[in-house]
Amino acid sequence: MQSVTIVRSSKRKSVGIQILPDASVKVTIPLLYPKFFVSKILKEKEEWIMAAQQRMLAQKEQKIAKGHYLYLGQTYPLQLRSGQKDLVEISDKLYVASMNEKFVKTYLVSWYKQQARKIIVARVNHYAKIAGLSFRSISITTAETRWGSCSSNKTLNFNWKLVMAPIEVIDYVVTHELAHLTELNHSKAFWETVRRMYPLYREHRTWLKRYGHTLSF
Repeated sequence: MQSVTIVRSSKRKSVGIQILPDASVKVTIPLLYPKFFVSKILKEKEEWIMAAQQRMLAQKEQKIAKGHYLYLGQTYPLQLRSGQKDLVEISDKLYVASMNEKFVKTYLVSWYKQQARKIIVARVNHYAKIAGLSFRSISITTAETRWGSCSSNKTLNFNWKLVMAPIEVIDYVVTHELAHLTELNHSKAFWETVRRMYPLYREHRTWLKRYGHTLSF
């Protein structure tokens, strides 16, 4: 289940469950309601909660599909305009310097890949320095089946679509692949290596499992 926030309210007479736009769960309880009862209620309502979360995600996907694009976890509406310095610029919107829609996807993919290389390389170097790890090279790929990989010759590979995710999620994938430089499996020792570099990895691993399918267009 997605993260749960519990809020006490003097105005509540019963327990209320709300699914927020990011599909997280907000539980509002009466002021003196025993907090340990919340887990029982969430378990009883688990099927309803999961269905509601799926509906919320479907709405988000539909919104993104209609001219909205993700970048570092934020959604930006697309706008075509001429006269700007670069082919793609981002501020309040994602601006593309073309009035011909058939070129928009090509320009966007090129821009995303450039941003992915700049951001991911910086994050890899940052965590590799912290952990005292060395690697051969970094490759930004179009792999459809994985977000990252580490080859036997210490080449680190990352899917360019990762740049659509929040930076915290990118950091999780980076530390995951760096850990494979010393641990070639997903053993307890591997996850301990990830944890030492990035203690909050579990939270962002869960995000990627739940929302990874939205990192596309």
